[in-house]
Amino acid sequence: MADPSPVIDGAPPHSSKPFSHAKVIKKTTGLFKSKRFHIQLVPPLLIAIVSFVIGILYLHNCPIEPYIPIYLIVQGAVGLLILVVHVLAFVHILYITKFKYQCIGTVAIFMAFIMIFLFAWFIAGNFWIFSVVNRVQLTDPTKTNSYCNKNLYQAAFWLLIAQYVMSVYFCCSFTWIRQSSKSPTNGVIKVRKQIPKVKRMLTIKNIQQPPVPNTADTRL
Repeated sequence: MADPSPVIDGAPPHSSKPFSHAKVIKKTTGLFKSKRFHIQLVPPLLIAIVSFVIGILYLHNCPIEPYIPIYLIVQGAVGLLILVVHVLAFVHILYITKFKYQCIGTVAIFMAFIMIFLFAWFIAGNFWIFSVVNRVQLTDPTKTNSYCNKNLYQAAFWLLIAQYVMSVYFCCSFTWIRQSSKSPTNGVIKVRKQIPKVKRMLTIKNIQQPPVPNTADTRL
């Protein structure tokens, strides 16, 4: 009896579902048990705490661009919210047996929306901070049209640079840096491993694609 499983682009059929509930729960549980994963949360947490504190302390000390302290406060508050969600998800996934898959799905959707907001907020912060870099002065508070508190502006500027560095590191960490096969993050986002698969798939597809008939010859 022939195998009813469909063959797509010459690829062999898979015997198991790639995103089954058990596999997602196992992968997420391993991720939350990983020391590396929790260590990687420390820099974003520190940036969030420093941003929130600096924004609160110097809320009304940047007349040239009043949105700079607001940017730091919102960024820090959202970062602390992510920490709270992470702790709750950690406790639920590791120590509560009911509704694990639903919890993972809810957290994933929530984090997706949060990341979209943070990206948009990050772009806004770039505009507010870098747009005044050539006009800001940090010494004379009486010149309100160009003054910003030195501690506030320098903190905002270097925190923004730190986010760039951290983003590059995370992208490299989850895509190009070699990991152990037992690592829970192995295979989460593996661009390095997916590129050869995509090339093979495209090669097979080009080989199997029938030649296009020449309509000019058929008319003669």
